[in-house]
Amino acid sequence: MEQHTNKNWQLNTLLNHPQRVSPKDVNPSLLAPIYQSVKYVVSPDLSFGDQFIYGRVSNPTIRQLEILLADIQKREDCIVVSSGLAAITGMLIGLLKAGDHVITFKELYKPGRIFIRDTLPRFGIKSSVVALNDFEALEKSIIPGETKLIHFESPTNPNLMIADIESIIKMARKYNVLVSMDGTFAGLHQHQEFDIDLMIHSLTKFANGHGDVLAGSISGKKSLLSQIRQITISLGASLDPHGAYLVERGLKTYSLRVSRHVQNAAAVSEFLSHHPKIKKVFYPGLNHHPGHELAQRQMKDMGSVVSFILDDQYFHQAEDFIRRLKLIQYAVSLGATESIICPTQFFFGDDLNEVEKEQMGIGKNSLRFSVGLEDERDILADLEQALR
Repeated sequence: MEQHTNKNWQLNTLLNHPQRVSPKDVNPSLLAPIYQSVKYVVSPDLSFGDQFIYGRVSNPTIRQLEILLADIQKREDCIVVSSGLAAITGMLIGLLKAGDHVITFKELYKPGRIFIRDTLPRFGIKSSVVALNDFEALEKSIIPGETKLIHFESPTNPNLMIADIESIIKMARKYNVLVSMDGTFAGLHQHQEFDIDLMIHSLTKFANGHGDVLAGSISGKKSLLSQIRQITISLGASLDPHGAYLVERGLKTYSLRVSRHVQNAAAVSEFLSHHPKIKKVFYPGLNHHPGHELAQRQMKDMGSVVSFILDDQYFHQAEDFIRRLKLIQYAVSLGATESIICPTQFFFGDDLNEVEKEQMGIGKNSLRFSVGLEDERDILADLEQALR
């Protein structure tokens, strides 16, 4: 149905049906427009499945971002949703049903860990939580015929443990179990070569890169995504068009930003690892990191998050150190342009018991540092004066 504008219409009609201006096909805009519209005029020439109908179901700006993300990650397709957590929960609810069993690891991102452990059982979905790369415990946890999914993260949040991806996939295939991975800390450009059924990313982080939009994605096999897409729509987890535009705009500088992030993080990790007031540093680029060799085989770079533990002799708690910082800000999240830091015990381990927190390196003096794009010398100077 064509939209007609009649100059003889009354004012209130003209205000609601203005003349529409669109570039001709031979004169397109260089950047794709933001389709900030909830409704679309239904065409009699197309089936409902081949056209845009309602913004919560589909939108040209959002679909463009989904196609781009699938291409970047070398996956068949992608679903974009309203946050990284919406990607995790939407995937789990979309794939699993009552009677199914899912396995994850205690080192998983805390909200995902809590959802699997505490919320899924309310829907009749059982779960097991084991230690990362404990393959004996992993195999013992598999219930043939009931275990449907193994979900993991690498590098892990907050202390950057590295999962043995090939071994997890091998174990899953042995028992006909699906594999999903949260690759947020590594970034969209990594782990493309692995046969992971579904890949989760918080687009809030490095994809957007500027800390001004919440978004998440699920990419992978079309057959699985078709099961998940309707659930994410029904849950109201759709991303808005302007958010999709901000993510796509951020992606234009993704490679440049990530390169600088990684360069700065490597310098920070080296500085901290040699400082007498630092008890331990977690960064897979360091030779003494327990997952260093594994990370070298699996990753193109080592990321831009550095976690560390202050020496108890010099600091009573992590916030004593944070309050001394002048450039680096006390905030959560990661992957944006500015350097931010937060204590890990408050944000990532309060659902764990003391033994589990100690095993994971989470305590009163542990910190997670998202290294930003500032000049390396200024970042190191701020750390130095706070430690002095």
